[in-house]
Amino acid sequence: MAHETKCLTSGAIFHTAINERDVAVLVDLPFKLEITEEEAEILETLIHNQMELILRPYFQNETDRGNQ
Repeated sequence: MAHETKCLTSGAIFHTAINERDVAVLVDLPFKLEITEEEAEILETLIHNQMELILRPYFQNETDRGNQ
């Protein structure tokens, strides 16, 4: 079970959808995100890396079960 932590993104509204084949997260920001294309690419990579860390245990479970 995950432990609650102090909010680090005050005002952000997170929308999460999880089903058998998809995990999706949408975040409504309380401000306009004014970043460059390069910063957007870095942000995309960071989000990807964090999602991999979160989902990795489920992939290990699939490997253990023979990818059923």
